[in-house]
Order: sequence, then structure tokens, then C-alpha cells
Amino acid sequence: MVRTMGGAYYREFVKGNYIAVGYNDITLADLHHLPQTDNSAKEALKVMFNNRYPDIRNSGYPVAQILRFTREIKEGDVVIIPSNGACHVAIGIITGQMYEEVHPLLDEEHHCDFKKRWHVNWKHACRRESLPPTLQLMFNSRHILSDVKGYAPYIDSVIHDCYVKEDIMHLVLRIRTRNEVSLDDFCDLKAISLLIDDFCQKHQMECDGTLTMKIQMESPGWLRLSTKTIGLLFLFGLITVAITGGGLRYKKGEGFELYTNGVGGAINDYLDREADRELVRAAARAMDSLKIKSPEDMQPIIEILNAKNEGRRDY
Repeated sequence: MVRTMGGAYYREFVKGNYIAVGYNDITLADLHHLPQTDNSAKEALKVMFNNRYPDIRNSGYPVAQILRFTREIKEGDVVIIPSNGACHVAIGIITGQMYEEVHPLLDEEHHCDFKKRWHVNWKHACRRESLPPTLQLMFNSRHILSDVKGYAPYIDSVIHDCYVKEDIMHLVLRIRTRNEVSLDDFCDLKAISLLIDDFCQKHQMECDGTLTMKIQMESPGWLRLSTKTIGLLFLFGLITVAITGGGLRYKKGEGFELYTNGVGGAINDYLDREADRELVRAAARAMDSLKIKSPEDMQPIIEILNAKNEGRRDY
């Protein structure tokens, strides 16, 4: 997490796709010529800092922050920046190498003259209150830079709803209802697991494994399912998309309808012809009541599968 001078540079960082740190008299070239070991680098930088900023008595803190900004951040890292009072938050991924903006643009809209910068590809911006409660604790740190690796699973689940990390697949179901969630509606999600078991048996697929679950339920909230059995969770995601993304629609009092323009292939055929109708109804009711959003990160995978299937049919 990188602070934004009390929020003063928040919008600039987001619009400019970067994060930055000050003390411009310490150049990037200076930092590249420091000793390799952290302790030696810190001592050498402290001497340099005291010479160039003699009015700053406690040089230890800015020196440590500059070194962390230079050496601990790397390409591919996830970075979080808060606005004034952390009312808004942006989350992005570091791209490229650290660089020096020799002539920062300064005008009525641009006020940041910090030269040492990292490029950032911003992935998500939201109000802080929409984040999981556990992430609220992250903002208690007042340091310029804070290591927030301990919050990684929650941050990952904010910017992705389907991902594999360290050989474990995670599927995040966004629950968007603002109403109270009944126990029956929540338990009806179990119907998807039963549908998967039945689907695997009918198609002679091995889907042994256990799904673990993390819940942040405050209406709206999210449910994160995780497993090393990637095929099992992938089927869960496919059925979820079929139900929420156009394959299956449910309306209270009218039952459900299945559309062929949703997820193609065996899943739709199974849900339409072979699946236990009551299980399908239960799953559809749960999705409808909880207003679960279709996992967007699965769409590119589904498009690839559909394209492959079209190719086979054309051949």
C-alpha cells in the first residue's frame, strides 16, 4: 500500500497510471549506485540524504521509505492507494521498471512533482466501504509504504472472481442482494455441488475433491470457493455462469427457462435434459434470490471453449 500525501495525489496517480515517491534530490542514478546489501545501502543513502537535505533531522524514516520504494516493489506486484481519509481506494498491478520523470507536468490539474515512479495498470477502484471488512484494517498503517501481503487473499478476490494462485483455484461469487439472506436460499447453493456430482457420474469424469469456503456476507457480500481440484471448481463456475449468465433464467412464480445462447456444450445439454429438475430449480432460486453475479473472469475461457467446439463442428 502506497500513501498519496493525504489523498492530494490520489487522482493524479490514478489518471497518470503511476505511483511516486518524493525527495527528488535523490535521483534514480544515485539509488542504482548504492551497495547491494540493505544495511550498507541504508548507511550510504543516509549520508547522501543528510548532505542534500540538511534541514531534515530524522533522516532514518525517509531513507528507509525510499529504499523500500526502490527495492521492495517489483513488476507484477499488486499496489493499493487510498484517497483522502481512505474514502476511495484504487488497486492496480505494477508494470515495467522503476523510472524517473525528469520533467513532471505541473499545471492546474497536475500537482505531483515526485520524479521516482512506477507504472501501474489500475484494475479496480471503489469506495472503501465496499471492501471486505478484513481489508478495512489495512488502512490503520500510516506509513508511506506498507507491506499488506497478509491481506492478499482478500485483495485478490476484489480484483478477480476466478483465478489460480499457488496451484489453488479460487472462484468468487459476488452476492449483490441488499435484502436479508435466508438460510434456505443460502443452503440451496449446495444444489450446484450435487449437480456436479451427478454430471461427473453421467460423463464418467473424475471430480473428487473438497471445496473450501470463505464467506463475507453482509448483503451485499461475497463467497470465495477454493480447491486444488481445478476441474471440480471449473465445473462449479460453468454451472454458475449457465444459471446467471444467460443459460438459465428463473423468475419467481414462473419457474425457469433454459436458453441455448448461454454456455454451450455439455453443461447446457445436461441442465436441459438430464439434470434433476428440482436441483436445477433450487440452484436457480438461490442465484436469483442472492442476485449472484456471473463470474466475469470465466468468460474468456468459455469463449475459447466455444470456439474450439465450433471448430470441431465445422471440421
